[in-house]
Amino acid sequence: MIDNPSAPLTVLCIPGPWQSRSELLEAIVRGGSGYLFAGQVLMHMDTKQACELEFHARDPRMGAAFRAAGPHWAQTPDMQRIDEHAAVVYLVANGGTAIAAEGLMQAAAALLDAGGLGVKVESSGIAHSPSAWKQLCADLHLFSAHRAYVLYITGSEVYSCGMHNLGLRDAIVENGGDTAEAVELIRSFTRYLFTEAPTIRAGQTFSTDRDAPAYRLLDDAGPGYAEDSLYLNPYGCWRLVPV
Repeated sequence: MIDNPSAPLTVLCIPGPWQSRSELLEAIVRGGSGYLFAGQVLMHMDTKQACELEFHARDPRMGAAFRAAGPHWAQTPDMQRIDEHAAVVYLVANGGTAIAAEGLMQAAAALLDAGGLGVKVESSGIAHSPSAWKQLCADLHLFSAHRAYVLYITGSEVYSCGMHNLGLRDAIVENGGDTAEAVELIRSFTRYLFTEAPTIRAGQTFSTDRDAPAYRLLDDAGPGYAEDSLYLNPYGCWRLVPV
């Protein structure tokens, strides 16, 4: 639910075959996932975790948006089915904690069980096929929420996007020429933040292993997202500078 104005919003997009809200409600009940949909609220009856559910008509731009956000499965039958959607559902809730992020993942999985065709994280820009998302939900004990929400943008700099959904800073490093190496560095560092919850202060150093290059951690504003962008990380960003 949106009950903390100071927390970042996490938004998930799930296109599906539903012709109406009532058809969606019936599909959720048939899915047997333990969720109740009433008004604009989707709630799990046992855990009482809830989020807002917005039901919208078909969006002809949806296929292109999913292909851009999920290039690794763009040529699959799953992606082709996105073009055939009849409605689009948005799940909206306060992010900023692992518990909230994982709870919203399970809510999206319930919509996949009800016929949903895929999940796009609007608050980072990554899209997952139904089977991939369900596997991420099954692997939450392995910190799979990091893979569900976070992606990496490459260019003259390499940086992560989506860590605010987990309540953490993103990270950025200058691209020294080996883009794959820079991506792996940022992936390893942000996963470390999520799995270990370390106390970090500016000036400390990080390396992926004992023999790897070390990087000094500096406060950084991060990419220049607009103030109203769902990509904006209010917690800030760590810049990794070679020592």
